[in-house]
Amino acid sequence: MKLNTFFIITMVSIFAVSAIGQSAFGYGGPPENNSANNYTVEITSNQESYALGESVMFTGSVNKYDEDRSLRISVFDFSKNLIITKKIPVDNYGKFSYTVELSEKFSDGKYIVRSQYGNSKSTVNTFSFLISAGNTSTTASNTSEIPVWIKNNAGWWADGSIDDTSFVQGIQFLVQEGFMKIPVTQQGSGTDSNKIPVWIKNNAGWWADGSIDDASFVQGIQFLVQEGFMKITN
Repeated sequence: MKLNTFFIITMVSIFAVSAIGQSAFGYGGPPENNSANNYTVEITSNQESYALGESVMFTGSVNKYDEDRSLRISVFDFSKNLIITKKIPVDNYGKFSYTVELSEKFSDGKYIVRSQYGNSKSTVNTFSFLISAGNTSTTASNTSEIPVWIKNNAGWWADGSIDDTSFVQGIQFLVQEGFMKIPVTQQGSGTDSNKIPVWIKNNAGWWADGSIDDASFVQGIQFLVQEGFMKITN
């Protein structure tokens, strides 16, 4: 009788401990870390689309700094072939930056970027960028050929979607960054009126829809510089 009583007490104790263990550890094991407890990476590129020969700048941060961990950034093409991989230093504030030149290793297409901070308890971050022949820069060109996508601004200005100031600022940026080549032009000191002549806006609209060529549009920009509507700085 005593032996049976001892056996029953022992079994009840085992079941009680088992029940406590399941409640605390999630059915017999420790709870898995969720993303809030992992080492995570926030990363972005300075643009979404690039041309060959340009550079991609990756910047971002990790959610918590650990001097014993390293950040690895890897770039794959759309067929999942590894193009480049690099360990990147992270500063004490958890910030980092990394620049990749789009050299002969790359070609037109979509690329996948994977980043991971350490090998354990880390969440892999994935995003993409595009290399497109349509974004070819004319910085090194000696002609006045202008990338097609720039025509959007001219069309929006011609139909009143953006104002004169926005249009001029956009053209100034394009010239200064080398996207648009403007022949050497003497700059005017300005006029009493800041209103741009209607024919310039007409030219922009016609250029946007293909009715006039690049050279004709550039002549209009030269006029804006000569009359002081636009200042071009080197």
